[in-house]
Amino acid sequence: MTRRPEYRKKARKDYKMRQRHSHGFTLIELMIVISVIAIIASIAIPNLLSARTNANEKSVVAALRSIATAQQLARTNATVDLNNNGQGEAPTLSELAGTEVLRGSTEFLTPAFLSVSLGAVDSDGHVARHSYYFALHLPDSAGVGVVASTANHSVIEPSMAENYWTAIAWPRAANSGGNRTMFTNQSGDILATRDTVYSGKDNVPPAGCALLGVAPTEIHTSNIAANAVGADGNFWRIVP
Repeated sequence: MTRRPEYRKKARKDYKMRQRHSHGFTLIELMIVISVIAIIASIAIPNLLSARTNANEKSVVAALRSIATAQQLARTNATVDLNNNGQGEAPTLSELAGTEVLRGSTEFLTPAFLSVSLGAVDSDGHVARHSYYFALHLPDSAGVGVVASTANHSVIEPSMAENYWTAIAWPRAANSGGNRTMFTNQSGDILATRDTVYSGKDNVPPAGCALLGVAPTEIHTSNIAANAVGADGNFWRIVP
């Protein structure tokens, strides 16, 4: 049976189409696809990093608010009262989280005022969380803020610790999950640097960095650098 010319023409066309498709992408087509992917990545990756940074900073602010609330509770209830005058003193992060016995006691704080993760203090007295380091400072007899670690218990002045403490959070690596440094103290306000200033273990903020009228290392004041230049020479803003 002889095939009709139209059928043969269609068969040849289908064969050519199959041949064309079997060759895959040309170099130009591949270059176009790669360029499109690069453009999409250049837009998406910075947005993802920015979203991650914003989420971390919001979590840090929430953690600092939790610390301020826990300190208020502890001082009101005289959880630590080494001088036995009925006036509570500021505990350390480990004490507030129930991971270390309270100073002047053999008991842990039960129930704890902070999450266990905020009590996981390293050998430097820092807590790593949300791509940030956290540090709590308590005053010595001269009002200088010392990292509230077990090693520094003996130099913390009870009467000073009744009124003053600071908590600071700064990025573990600048521009990688966090930028601004955050600060709070007995006032309960949260402050943040305008720019990236501190980062990691080699560039740690001093205890009184966001205070006014004292040296950067001192914390014996309630005056905070609200929308002003702090003791460390950097501009600090109130976080709403």
